[in-house]
Amino acid sequence: MLLELKKIYKKFKINRKQSFTALNNISLKFDKGEFVSVVGPSGCGKSTLLNIIAGLDMPTSGDLIISGVSSRKFKNKNWDLYRKNNIGFIFQNFNLIEHLTALENVEMVMNLIGLGIVERRKRALELLKLVGLSKHINHRPSELSGGQKQRVAIARALANDPDIILADEPTGALDTKTGKQIMDLLASVAKDKLIIMVTHNNQLALEYSSRIIRLKDGVIESDENIKEAVINKNKSTLKKKNKSMSFFESFKLSLRNMSKKKGRIAITTLAGCIGIAGFALIMGLGNGANIYIDKQLNKFANANVLKVGKNIKIKNEDGLSYTAMSNNKKDYQKIFNMKEIMTSRPFIDLSNAKIKIGNEQVEITPHSLGDKGSLDFLIENLDGELPKADEILVNQATARKILQVMEIESKNNSEAIGKKILIEIDAVKDNFEKVKYHKEFTVSGIVNEIDFDMKNIYFNYEGLSDSLKKVSLTNGTLYDYLTNQRGFEVTLKNVSNNKRVADEINKEKNGGVGSLMSLLNSGNTSKEGFLAYSVPVIFKTMFQQLISIAQMVISIFIIVALVVSSIMTSIVLYSSVVERKTEIGIIKAVGGRNKDVLRVFESEAMLMGTFSGILGVIVAFALKYPIEYLLANYFGFKLPGIVTIPISQVPFTNLTFPFATIIVLILFSSVIAAIAGYLPSKKATKMQVIDALRDE
Repeated sequence: MLLELKKIYKKFKINRKQSFTALNNISLKFDKGEFVSVVGPSGCGKSTLLNIIAGLDMPTSGDLIISGVSSRKFKNKNWDLYRKNNIGFIFQNFNLIEHLTALENVEMVMNLIGLGIVERRKRALELLKLVGLSKHINHRPSELSGGQKQRVAIARALANDPDIILADEPTGALDTKTGKQIMDLLASVAKDKLIIMVTHNNQLALEYSSRIIRLKDGVIESDENIKEAVINKNKSTLKKKNKSMSFFESFKLSLRNMSKKKGRIAITTLAGCIGIAGFALIMGLGNGANIYIDKQLNKFANANVLKVGKNIKIKNEDGLSYTAMSNNKKDYQKIFNMKEIMTSRPFIDLSNAKIKIGNEQVEITPHSLGDKGSLDFLIENLDGELPKADEILVNQATARKILQVMEIESKNNSEAIGKKILIEIDAVKDNFEKVKYHKEFTVSGIVNEIDFDMKNIYFNYEGLSDSLKKVSLTNGTLYDYLTNQRGFEVTLKNVSNNKRVADEINKEKNGGVGSLMSLLNSGNTSKEGFLAYSVPVIFKTMFQQLISIAQMVISIFIIVALVVSSIMTSIVLYSSVVERKTEIGIIKAVGGRNKDVLRVFESEAMLMGTFSGILGVIVAFALKYPIEYLLANYFGFKLPGIVTIPISQVPFTNLTFPFATIIVLILFSSVIAAIAGYLPSKKATKMQVIDALRDE
């Protein structure tokens, strides 16, 4: 026996105290090959009976036995599987999805049973040809007549090769002639299946049925065999799988639906686009500013030199611990072995040296230049020549000071080249005898580093160290005195790596003191570990922190825009759920699961997010040049590349791959939209099939 109903009762609650019995103790048996008509007056329970057989509604009590298996312990997924594999439903009002073609309406059912695209396309074409619609496969329901729509509905009902065809008033919306054509078609194409038809038309029931069941007030009034049915046990040859609706199919459904609502989709997309474009631009502005500052600070003459120290705990004669700087070269060996480092040397501390220009003592900060072969980056930033043993470089601020002290009026700082600067160093021998060292240096060139009004001079390390070694103290030389317990300097192969190398050395996991910025903020210079720094690196760290703070502040406003777009996405999707009740009912009626429904509406949300992301990226790149032009006019100097959106880097990470930024921003927009669309999509899954189709 294909189908058996045992003592089925169905009651509907009217209120807390009253209920209505739609079906009362219904027991029926059906087999494959029968054409059964269920007739009776309106409200007698015909449609309720059909819905229970279809698994669209559950009986209050009783049992539905399917091929000998009781359905009492069926869960939602069992009912979905039953409808998907065993039931083909033909509705009175056709219930076709309006934004799909006839071919696509038929294909959708086969998508749920896991047929491949080639196989389901072939079968859909065969079924539409079978029902006489081979010339209308690309027509949408609005382009078809009532009879043609019902033919599509029949083809759809046959698509999953079900054992049971349920027809709810299949000719109710058609004229008499068209209705007869549909009944002839139904009888011919489904002769080897169990057909259960609900109808008010007794004449059609008598003409086409092998069996007529009459209902009245929810009770079987009669059950009569009027023709001999050809009972068969043929099984479906269609290879069915327990599959979900594919992402492609759900995206297609959503795209077709969205094409009917271009206005509201455009407004929602625009709202999301503002947030994504804002993120791209603020990221590009921060990245461009960092690149610009990095280039400017790398113009410092000693930008490729890092001062490296290592704080260690030692004990004095009294056994008390204190922090001192190690000058043991072995302690620094792992730093010297870094592949980015070219050479290393002891740090000459001239912080207490007196510097005189003419007869005036001037506060100027002395720095050593990198070793030979490491100063190519300076050439384009240099007026004059690199210094030899008795020469120095000066920056613009120092050049101005030289000209000012010497009372030379000039608008060209290069006139400072050739002028003299005197450096004096005081030292004390072990016997407390004072030693004075003074040496006159000639300005060989001016470095065009970023002008902070910091007075810097740069000396040739080898030349100065040779000169200092000639000044003897009791033990060692003045060079030893100025390099003792002061750490080392390292020269980098590539000047642009200075901050990255400094950060790497300073990391606690590498034995460093931690973040340079946190150390500067806390002033805790007694912490054990490595410390690497230079003036350019300190400035880069400070600027980077300021830029990050600015990015965070602006990002708050951008997040507000994204929240607004998310709310709009949620509202639009909720409207879509309300408007697409029929589609939800159809998907569930043909065996679609809740997750299939969820996927359809989440696909719509994600598509809106994707469109927003794509448009946002396009807008961001389009606005790059106007923003640079406005900033250049506002600041009064050229800022090329100040908005540099990093194409190949994942935002705010070190991960890189081609078009990373574009892909991540679009994905981010899609995910935000999917989150915003989850609640409306979840609401769609809770919608009951009967309610959805009844509202239609």
